[in-house]
Amino acid sequence: MSKAQPNGFSLAQIILHWLVVVLIIMQFLANGPMQQAWDALRDGQQPAADILFGANMHAASGMLILILALARLFLRFTRGLPALPSTLAPPLALVAKVTHFLLYALIIAIPMSGAAAWLGGVAPAAGAHGAMAQLLFFVAIFHAAAALYEHFIARTDVLKRMLRPQ
Repeated sequence: MSKAQPNGFSLAQIILHWLVVVLIIMQFLANGPMQQAWDALRDGQQPAADILFGANMHAASGMLILILALARLFLRFTRGLPALPSTLAPPLALVAKVTHFLLYALIIAIPMSGAAAWLGGVAPAAGAHGAMAQLLFFVAIFHAAAALYEHFIARTDVLKRMLRPQ
């Protein structure tokens, strides 16, 4: 017996979504101390206390993003997701699915690579971390633009579903 597909997202799904969004934006805006600390350590120097504090906050926020992303995935698999709009052309539905897959893959892989670099000293992981963060920036912008397109141009309820629990 299969469970019914929900009409919208739960309050928990919505809260987790927006918490991750806010934390990711903070990571992009406040990554300077991490970069400074990494550069200092790479050059054999001890970072200043305030720089080290900022770097550790960046790392802790990244781990929180990972935990919240895993909670989101748990809810995604246990509660389910609302269907994509029936008016969405099949190629665009595929793009939506690929975009969501990329978002989840990146918000899980980025903190893991950051932890490998920061906690494990794995320099190649730092490069991967930075490259994936840049990719996440563009995928997230595309995701937001698509949601705005669906709301204002296609006039679907896609955006509303992430604002009002059902």
